[in-house]
Amino acid sequence: MKEYPVKTIYFEDELHDDFASTKIARKTLPKKLKFYHKNLIYRFLSNCVYYIVGVPLAWLFVKIVYGAKIVGKKKWKRARLRKQGVFVYANHTTAADALFVPLLLALPKRTRIICSVEAVSNSFLRPIEIFLGALPLPDSPEQRKPFVDAVSYYSKKRHDAILIFPEAHIWPYCTRIRPFGEQAFTYPAQEGLPVVSCCTTFERRKILRFLPPRHVIHVSDAFYPEMDLPLGERSKKLRDQAYDYMVETSSSLENAEYYRYLPKER
Repeated sequence: MKEYPVKTIYFEDELHDDFASTKIARKTLPKKLKFYHKNLIYRFLSNCVYYIVGVPLAWLFVKIVYGAKIVGKKKWKRARLRKQGVFVYANHTTAADALFVPLLLALPKRTRIICSVEAVSNSFLRPIEIFLGALPLPDSPEQRKPFVDAVSYYSKKRHDAILIFPEAHIWPYCTRIRPFGEQAFTYPAQEGLPVVSCCTTFERRKILRFLPPRHVIHVSDAFYPEMDLPLGERSKKLRDQAYDYMVETSSSLENAEYYRYLPKER
């Protein structure tokens, strides 16, 4: 099969470089931003917009533009993850990553997406994004507790899925896993909730071959925190399990190279 023409991108800092095509100017979050709502009317309207408007439109976008598919959804069902909160960790290869897990894996469970401040910096779109599930990282020490309370509320009380991109920055069509630490795994380690690791790989299209490769999202078995271990060790073990799954999956499967990332010579 004909190979894709590969575009080479040079990076300087593997941990902090971001190659997202959309650059959004960072704006400080409102000091009194509400990270979660218990109001029944708000929740009802949010669910209506999410399921009736957001899900159908986004599903069409994901399937038509990215040709995305899930591999391993039976693991999710087998672990009965619909009946409890779960933290999902995925590699970050496109802005649309935020749609793959909510639409192709977690439904009918709702998904809350922990994101950067930049992702919700548009003051007009911010209320809509939060309405649909965005959970921006706190912008000040005063917002830290409300944010953590929101994560606990959605995962423990509402049994939602919490989606986290531990690589933090978007590297489009990157076929390897970048390093990340265990800090983002503190949430499930504290709450005693399962972790699922998702790894996106890329597959050459059999039709519409002029389009970029399709996205294939591979799902791990659920990993559970060992609550008898100290918090730091629990977090690190969950991180290692999620990271190892991503690395093994990305390297062991046929992974179509579309962009190639190389360190910039100094």
